Amino acid sequence: MPETIDPVFQKLGGTRFASALAMSGLPEDVKLRLTQPKTVRRFTLPVRMDDGGLCLFTGWRLRYSDCFGPTKGGVRFHPATSEEDLTGLAFRLLLKCAVNGLPHGGAAGGVCVDPKKLSTREVEQLARGYLNALGEDVGPDVDILSPDLGTDAKVMGWMADQFNLTRRACIPGAINGKPPALGGIPGRPGATARGAWNVLREILSQRGQKPEGMTFAVQGYGSAGGHLARVLQKNGLRLVGAADSSGGWQRAEGLDAEMLWDAKTAGKDLAGLQVPGAGPVSAQEVLAVKADIIIPAATAGQITAELAARLQCRMIMEIANGPICPDAEGTVTGRGIEIIPDVVVNAGGITMSHFEWAQNRGGALWTAEEAHARLDTRMIATAQSMLQCAASRNVSLAVAAQLLALERLGAALSR
Repeated sequence: MPETIDPVFQKLGGTRFASALAMSGLPEDVKLRLTQPKTVRRFTLPVRMDDGGLCLFTGWRLRYSDCFGPTKGGVRFHPATSEEDLTGLAFRLLLKCAVNGLPHGGAAGGVCVDPKKLSTREVEQLARGYLNALGEDVGPDVDILSPDLGTDAKVMGWMADQFNLTRRACIPGAINGKPPALGGIPGRPGATARGAWNVLREILSQRGQKPEGMTFAVQGYGSAGGHLARVLQKNGLRLVGAADSSGGWQRAEGLDAEMLWDAKTAGKDLAGLQVPGAGPVSAQEVLAVKADIIIPAATAGQITAELAARLQCRMIMEIANGPICPDAEGTVTGRGIEIIPDVVVNAGGITMSHFEWAQNRGGALWTAEEAHARLDTRMIATAQSMLQCAASRNVSLAVAAQLLALERLGAALSR
């Protein structure tokens, strides 16, 4: 394998991926095929603003590999969107599909824009323009779009409508994350949290540990982190720290996850709330709160090497994608802190997206109960496979997840 490939993998997958790759025994041809995305598209999106002026926005769509089936991945509208970040996201989505046994390849896309500064009409024009720019490179058998940062069911509904208009047909399987009335799957809100709880519960159960009384802190009290805080609280864990981008609160005796969620859904920032008995904490420092589990659920790269040295937890649940900086992971593991890896613990969202695609393709209508039951079964099975691999190979859960992904990628790409 050429020496120039190792840094590529180190950048894309981090320390855990590099460790798994060294143990995998993959053929050199397979490694080489994993170093580059299959397609990278960059385009300019003109939007006529409400004041009559014209703005140009830059958009991307990357399809890393379709070795398992049509690619799948989110579309983010975020001011920090870049081709480099999207490449890493698409690669991580490929690994996530591999380890969870989903029949999809990894993709990612987005627009460099702050949607909070746009009107509803302007966001709609941007969403429809993004879909148009993809042309034939989107569809249920090619590449399936899902919501991500800055996009939601409404945005996906606009994209689905535009896709149908351009095809002169009704093809709901091209876009995931739609409202149920447009072919979306009931039970999707909270799917990431539900999946994460199943993974954590299975890990604790196999070790003979009980979740009741364990403490946790959450960075990023949005649709993933906020939902998960509520789920964990309902199952006997105690929330001792919570923050959004504005900051938040810490209280050893516990915070009310439901109260914080109600405030967030009402459009309030956590830092502006009145929380009797709690002390303020910044968006970054909430991860250093003393707790059994910390849950980074915001954006990538939040746990730096400096912060890793100050963590006061036993376990990290990676609800965000890639929340630990590559140069910090050695410090984390060296201190005996266990990582429940993102490619498994936050896979409830992409698994539910797969269900939506399958529902649309089959013409069936699933109930929320059916979708949740299938999600629980899949997430528990993946957690069990990860635990078995970790035990048999004597590696961490984070490395075990990568080994499972590489095993399946090797089987798909060795041709």
